[in-house]
Amino acid sequence: MKRRQLLERIQNEHEFDVIVLGGGINGACLYDTLCRQGYKTLLLEKNDFSSGTSQSSGMMIWGGLLYLRNLDLASVIELSFSRDQLIQQKAQWLAPEMMRYLPSSGSGRAKWWVHSGLWLYWMLGMGRRRHPRSENHFVEKELLKPGLVNGSLTYEEAFLAHSDARFVYRWMAPHRCAGQMVLNHCNHSGVFSAKDKSWHLDVEDEIAGRHCQVRAKMIVNCAGVWTDQVNAAFEINSPFRHVFSKGVYLGIPRAEQHQASLFFELGEHDDVVTFVPWGPISLWGPTETAVPDISEGLMASRQDVDYLLEHYARRFREPISRADIVSVRCGIRPLVVDSQYQESCYPLDLSRRQEVIQHKTLPWISCYGGKITGCTRMASKALKLINKAVSATAQSYGADDAWEAALTQMEFPGLSQKVPTATWCAQHELCCTLEDYLRRRTNIAQWIPRGGLGGNDANAQALKNIALDLAHGDPMSAAQLFETYRRKVIDHLDALLANN
Repeated sequence: MKRRQLLERIQNEHEFDVIVLGGGINGACLYDTLCRQGYKTLLLEKNDFSSGTSQSSGMMIWGGLLYLRNLDLASVIELSFSRDQLIQQKAQWLAPEMMRYLPSSGSGRAKWWVHSGLWLYWMLGMGRRRHPRSENHFVEKELLKPGLVNGSLTYEEAFLAHSDARFVYRWMAPHRCAGQMVLNHCNHSGVFSAKDKSWHLDVEDEIAGRHCQVRAKMIVNCAGVWTDQVNAAFEINSPFRHVFSKGVYLGIPRAEQHQASLFFELGEHDDVVTFVPWGPISLWGPTETAVPDISEGLMASRQDVDYLLEHYARRFREPISRADIVSVRCGIRPLVVDSQYQESCYPLDLSRRQEVIQHKTLPWISCYGGKITGCTRMASKALKLINKAVSATAQSYGADDAWEAALTQMEFPGLSQKVPTATWCAQHELCCTLEDYLRRRTNIAQWIPRGGLGGNDANAQALKNIALDLAHGDPMSAAQLFETYRRKVIDHLDALLANN
């Protein structure tokens, strides 16, 4: 549906059962759940869908192996169940895949101890995945420094078929019936009316510059790392809040020998660093750095890059430099703590728990924490609270689960895989900017250097053509889209990866 038509629908169908604030994985999964339960639901996203933490994962659906270090068995059991449920229900979106843990041949965890931990992990997952085993010979060993590791231990997790951003959008896309709507790039503000016991929101579309008013019986705050800010804007108090950890990955050209995801012992804080094959690149990371506020975690720093390059050089025969880096992924993890929490610790020492809580007097639910793996569990928790307070308008709504069947694709310079066309994304996926298209509707910005521009702007004309499609043929708007994106690449990515 074109944006203009969608805005008209929102204006005409302005009464909803539930409004979801936030288009990341938690908001998207909850939206899908509510639509299938018959709730008239509107999802509002201030930026683009999956433009926060959800677009910067390691592309894995995992059961929380690292949380065994804190004996957080409850989280491991819950995440393992959620992982296996997703594998069963979303077979076209993700697939089981063997991971390879590499015990250090020097100081570090003893191999037998790690192997025992993997068997415990397998049992906590009720044996639903292939059991762990030891393998001394593997093709990736050719890439590593001699004597670095003591064989390998394999175990099974799952890996996303396309990308985390595409995974998020797939939860929202099938719902196109009356009363089912999502809108990105919009601002919203509002108040609760005791008279009609509803929330009244003013919604401003930043793309078309149009305004509309909507109301709903319930609001669910799924804004991720911005949850506290959204609560503050609506004067909502909560017993929980978020603290933040920044995670950075480097994308580098993938070697032919890199077939499986590798887990190395970091040697610090009992943490690990991963090497994940993803299309034509390999993801190296992530960092785990506590940051005091969101603004400090939105962009990778030169120190983050240096840290990852140093750790890469310690482990691989051929070191890499800034010139080898194809892309940089930077995300902020929202970690749940009590509102009075004032301590300081390594972020991995904090529980990755979820909290879903309803305000004492207002029809407002706040969602804290969460991971891609646990999205369905978060949605189930929220649904239980919603069911107690709000009745669904209809018994059930249909869903067009085959909405991608008519997707059109095209080739892009430097990629062997075809990508969705910009015209399709603009008309059917609310794709408005070059960053929307290159970073989230496709993997171009992750798989081609300089955000898809290529060295010396080799792909500039290709991006200009895409911008023209996104601008519906308006050359002035297309030129603005292109220059805005190119300037962001120069100011941020080029500056980050410059040698000086």
